[in-house]
Amino acid sequence: MKARKPGAAGSEIAVQRLDEKRYALTVHGIVRYVGTREECERRVAILAPKNDRATQDEALARLGRSMR
Repeated sequence: MKARKPGAAGSEIAVQRLDEKRYALTVHGIVRYVGTREECERRVAILAPKNDRATQDEALARLGRSMR
């Protein structure tokens, strides 16, 4: 399975299946993380650029709560 998403400055983020349980998250073809599909998808969501202000506000609020 390959799921590619354009990242910042034209970079490519991809999730590739390694075996039954492991997936690799690659950026520009370089493996950056190996884990479960869910973990890789969570990291893709973090790395992929977003233009959604509401999502950015939620992330900032979570960060503020975690720093207390």
